[in-house]
Amino acid sequence: MKADLFAHHQVLVAGDIAIDWFIALAEATPSQGISTQYLWESEASPTLWPNRGGSALVGQLLDAVFGQPGWEPCSRTGSPVPDRALHDPNWAGVVRSFSVWRRVARQVGDRELVWRMDRFVGWNPITMPPESSTRFPDAGRRACLFIEDGGQPFRSEPSAWSDIVEDGAEHIVLRQTGSLGQGTLWNALTSQHASRLTLVCAVGDLRREGAPIGKPLSWERTAQEVAEAVRSRPEIAVARRVIVLLATSGAVIVDNRSESVVLFDPFNQEGDWERNRHGIGFGAGTCSVVSIVAECTRNPDSPDFAAATRNGLLAARSMFDGGFDATIENKGWQIRFPIDRVARVVSGNEQSENPFQVARIRGEPEWRLFDTAFEGGFREAAQMIALQGERAAGQEIPIERMGAWSSVDRIEIEGMRSLRNIVSEYLSTSRKRRPLNLAVFGPPGSGKSFAIKQLAKELSGGDTRFSELEFNLSQFQSPEDLPAALQRVRDCSVQQTLPLVFWDEFDSAREGAELGWLVNFLAPMQDGAFVEHGHVRPNGPAIFVFAGGTHATMESFRNRAFELPGAKATDFLSRLRGYVNILGPNPEGSDDLTYSLRRAMLLRAVISGRAPQVFSGDALRIDPGILNAFLDVPSYFHGSRSMESVVEMSALHGVLRFERSALPALHQLALHVDAGAFMDIVARSHT
Repeated sequence: MKADLFAHHQVLVAGDIAIDWFIALAEATPSQGISTQYLWESEASPTLWPNRGGSALVGQLLDAVFGQPGWEPCSRTGSPVPDRALHDPNWAGVVRSFSVWRRVARQVGDRELVWRMDRFVGWNPITMPPESSTRFPDAGRRACLFIEDGGQPFRSEPSAWSDIVEDGAEHIVLRQTGSLGQGTLWNALTSQHASRLTLVCAVGDLRREGAPIGKPLSWERTAQEVAEAVRSRPEIAVARRVIVLLATSGAVIVDNRSESVVLFDPFNQEGDWERNRHGIGFGAGTCSVVSIVAECTRNPDSPDFAAATRNGLLAARSMFDGGFDATIENKGWQIRFPIDRVARVVSGNEQSENPFQVARIRGEPEWRLFDTAFEGGFREAAQMIALQGERAAGQEIPIERMGAWSSVDRIEIEGMRSLRNIVSEYLSTSRKRRPLNLAVFGPPGSGKSFAIKQLAKELSGGDTRFSELEFNLSQFQSPEDLPAALQRVRDCSVQQTLPLVFWDEFDSAREGAELGWLVNFLAPMQDGAFVEHGHVRPNGPAIFVFAGGTHATMESFRNRAFELPGAKATDFLSRLRGYVNILGPNPEGSDDLTYSLRRAMLLRAVISGRAPQVFSGDALRIDPGILNAFLDVPSYFHGSRSMESVVEMSALHGVLRFERSALPALHQLALHVDAGAFMDIVARSHT
């Protein structure tokens, strides 16, 4: 029995070996602005330190994982790292990478410092023939075979792997980097063991090979695009499953015998979690690979690939958040991969908050993760969010936040993230000649300006400071008022700020002409210039935000604009670089199922700003009838402004609970809602 168990827990690690050379820089006098003759007096003591990478690192981590408490021993075999590789950075028998490491703040604004990669210098490929394969002793069938295929000579040299491929294993895990689904090794594996093969790759490799996977806009869209990219490539899809890693934020598992799933963090899409942390991520994919191989080795009969990938992502976050291990030896820092810490998280012996959720991927364009991830309905989730906060129901629901703005609607989230990507690209442009032109639509009181201001707030800082300007075109007396407004935009350059300009109700009439203002903006939008008293003046770089007043959606504006050729709508639309439709607290038709969630999040935000004392921690103390009325009243006459007004008119000063007695008088309430319907809902909740 013991012999069978020992044989069952065998794993072979093969493939490309890498040595990652870390250049550690200690704190020293910065070189910028210092004369060259004094640079030699710098107290910096950089050190060059080798770390095992590739299959060698995977082997080390597996040893550490199976050495954790509660884990049975595992017999591992793998090619040894040549001693010369650890002492000679020029030896070409292994892949060599070089990177610079510094101590940086753990998170933006923190005082605690951790070691992270500061800059990747480059890498050198293998230029020597690979060695012959390493074989297991004859001790029974292997549970798992892992192969590292980094596009080096190993994949094209059968003498290095023919024996181990022929012997096979219950599970074969292959990590490929570059040229996915290609090579002699891949052909041998898929022809002999496709039903037991799991391919692990990064989403970046799919993108580099032409897969139409866009920048992350919503988890639904990303999951669908990744799954379709895998299925559209038969040379890849032939594997039993393909696991595509999305940084430290999630993964997509495409299984050709079962349903495909997405593993996601509801609060962070691809790249979001790392955004407020200095440094460059390193080794995240290795953490997931090790967790997957360990699961296949430990539970070969029924491995849980989603759980294993999740543990790998948690380990990657722990590794990045805590930084790499470092010791001072020989008067210099020696940086090491945090093997023990990663092993504890992968094995489950170090608990950490688990934000990751798993959901089946559906192909319908209107698919929402809420439908497959949350057991209750939208109204139930809205009540939970209002009473306990977004995380109470939001563990299963993707929630987007930009500053104080948040949303759960897929279309709204995709629109705002798309706009953020466009603004980020504009801000990164060194020479800006003309404005970036955007449009935002929504019903009155939906919070159009608020959403864009919060987006800008998230992107401000560093070299970018915004000056906010607002002009309501419906209040302009004539076109002569526009140059004066543009002169104020121009003045911002003197203050060395970037003007964020809201042109409210840009779709209003001008001197009786419908959409008459459009023609006046064509030159400032395209040429970055305007005419004042016969003189052409540059208005300079800016972000122009055209906020609709008479049209609630881009579709409504565009359809009407095309009916008025004299308004120059085609020219105006051609100058726009992006738009978003903002949804308010009122339902946008019978198919709008998320309005109650929008109301719940808005209600918490409004009450917390007006009467924070009615909260106990995250819990909102409110009469059930009042909560139901806020969530279920047919409509708010003036959108979010009406909800804000009802709260502001309520007698909440000095109270610890939002009681019925705090509500305003009926005739005041009727300014913003159907007062009778509102109070009927309150009363029904108490019968």
